[in-house]
Amino acid sequence: MQQPSLKALTTIVEEISRSGNPEAIMSRIVQQLRALLQVDVCSLYLCTPDQQHLILAATEGLSASAVGQARLQLDEGLVGHIAASLSTLNLGDAPTDDRFVFIPETHEMPYHRFLGVPLLHLRKLVGVLVIQGRERIPFAQETEAFMITVASQLAGTLYSLQSQGNWYERAPSSSAYRRLKGQKGAPGIGVGQIWPLRPHRSLDQVAEASCSDPTHEREALETAIQAVADDLESSSSHLDQHLPTDVHALFNVYQMMLQSPELHRSCCELIDTGKSAAWALRQTVERMAHQFQQSEDPYLQARGEDIHNIGQRVLNQLLSRDSLSKTLPEGDLILAAELISIADLAEFPLQRIQGIACTRGSTLSHTAIVANALGIPAVMGLDSFEPEQHAQSQMVVDGHRGECILNPPAALLHEYRRMINEDQRFMQDLERLRDEPAISRDGFEVSLLTNTGLLADVTPGLQHGAEGVGLYRSEIPFMIHDGFPTEQEQYSLYAKVLHAYAPRPVSMRTLDVGGDKQLPYFDISETNPYLGWRGIRFSLDNAQLLITQVRAMLRANAEYGNLKLLVPMVSRIDEIQTFRRHVEKAVSTLEREGVGVGMPPIGMMIEVPSAMLLLPRLAPYVDFVSIGSNDLTQYLLAVDRNNPRVASLFDHLHPAVLVALEQIQKQCESLGLPVSLCGEMASDPAAVLLLLAMGYDCLSLSAFNIPRIKHLIRSVSREELKPLLESTRLCQSEADVRSLIQPLLEAAARRHG
Repeated sequence: MQQPSLKALTTIVEEISRSGNPEAIMSRIVQQLRALLQVDVCSLYLCTPDQQHLILAATEGLSASAVGQARLQLDEGLVGHIAASLSTLNLGDAPTDDRFVFIPETHEMPYHRFLGVPLLHLRKLVGVLVIQGRERIPFAQETEAFMITVASQLAGTLYSLQSQGNWYERAPSSSAYRRLKGQKGAPGIGVGQIWPLRPHRSLDQVAEASCSDPTHEREALETAIQAVADDLESSSSHLDQHLPTDVHALFNVYQMMLQSPELHRSCCELIDTGKSAAWALRQTVERMAHQFQQSEDPYLQARGEDIHNIGQRVLNQLLSRDSLSKTLPEGDLILAAELISIADLAEFPLQRIQGIACTRGSTLSHTAIVANALGIPAVMGLDSFEPEQHAQSQMVVDGHRGECILNPPAALLHEYRRMINEDQRFMQDLERLRDEPAISRDGFEVSLLTNTGLLADVTPGLQHGAEGVGLYRSEIPFMIHDGFPTEQEQYSLYAKVLHAYAPRPVSMRTLDVGGDKQLPYFDISETNPYLGWRGIRFSLDNAQLLITQVRAMLRANAEYGNLKLLVPMVSRIDEIQTFRRHVEKAVSTLEREGVGVGMPPIGMMIEVPSAMLLLPRLAPYVDFVSIGSNDLTQYLLAVDRNNPRVASLFDHLHPAVLVALEQIQKQCESLGLPVSLCGEMASDPAAVLLLLAMGYDCLSLSAFNIPRIKHLIRSVSREELKPLLESTRLCQSEADVRSLIQPLLEAAARRHG
């Protein structure tokens, strides 16, 4: 048999990646491999999502009627042996092997030679790929090597469909019960009928086209932009009585994007070259969104979604489509779409919106922020869900778990309704804790601060009892402008945030951009932006920008006195020394100008391991420390949490991370430095118990997690947690740590259930 080349393998992989549905993907695999390897049989077995069985998913050579019917346990037969042992099996006479199991519906008795390889993706079993022949000799070593290579190339493609289970639910009806995984958008549980918000045409469907009258195209675009601006203004008024005042800043951000000179200029330049307004809009929106989306910061990535959202609304206006139908079914609604804008929400009676389900987006989308403010459960980034196919079907939106249940059975629906009632009673109980301290049963008090980056985030923090802002991300004004914002523009924004929280402290992080967070007007190209020109490195190399920002923050603080300056990505002593000199010079200059500003506290973020190791030598130059748990975990573990191949290895309860956090806390205590921790870790109940035991008395987290974390802290005794911390030092993995903590979390829940 002629051995296939790597070029042939590349062709197969490319063709498969272009297939449109699960059946086409799997059929193409077995068809191509059977022909390429010149064998009698090629079969694909996939593991069920519960990892209990292997099912024949596609075959060329065995009986077609066995597809979807032939089922093996993971240790049953030759295929099951491969799955259980995760090893290749190459036999010359398979039916004589003791492990062979005959499956009558496959009609495989004529075949003797057998070669099977496991399909593994990110250490998880996806399935088994098998070839068979009539000869009674094993396959050649070259063929075995090629099959192993094929398996490694195809495992990732097959994993996404295998884990969803659609491949053996041949044609799920619109009434089929399904669980859909996504990301947590806003907490809570909602039940209602699905109401799709289907864009009449999406931006990525716009094809390149020319125009014969550029003037007409420019006028049409400007009319569409103005129509969207008017809709936003109307929607903002409609939500006035329901939203906290500052959340309306989201509408202002949308308006700012609409009026962006870059949006108008770039579109018009393309139109003037003869392109259609729709194509010009798509090109401009994608380019602007790309600046945000290539950032490693999920918060900034979410701003790219907002630009796409605005672009979609302009496109719908541009194409003169009808507005959303107002003929709604009776009862509660679950709004579903790729993305749902704030203005979309305003078109519905808010009391009827029980949940939001989006096939795109993230926890940090503007939609998620508003859903939190409105108390609407939301799940973002749902996989394999097309809302239009399930209009008016019943759905449960579980914002606590980040999943949706389509057409839930009666018993499951009853259980969810019971949970909704319990959740409502629980949140009412937590409301009474808003002005109470987060103090453990034995008197250890923790300050709970909030993270924010938009003025719109301010009110939820205050409403949920935040004692200040532990991390204010100052990048947003820089990202949404057509150029560097002026000192006065920055001053106006910072003053509003400081005023809203006064006299509570607000830690404002200086500009954290660089190779990984591109500005649309300042291009940086780097091979490895995670280790590149970013954070304080970028700011010090662009001192005029840093000084302008520091002056704006100092001026904003002159009246309120609650500013704390926070320096990102410190890795060297001279960085914090130079930063402090710039602040001292700015204070001196402003005071000479007649502005009495004073020197605010200066803190540094510990995100880079070198800052942790240099802490005693950095201490003389800082007044406080803030641990960025997301980046510190990423750098300690060498894991990019945005890379799907290694994201499962990212866990802030990794033993190495816990060792580092204990070391930082002890050093800060001995140095007399106040220390806080921000990031996802501060919202993880299991992590909070360990942080409490370590002695951390200040956490900064999302506003909507504050009540639950406060409730947890008030439910436990710190002294009782210290033995738990001691036990975690013996754990060998994050899974061991979580198993150790789980009983205590359950006990805390029962104590105040």
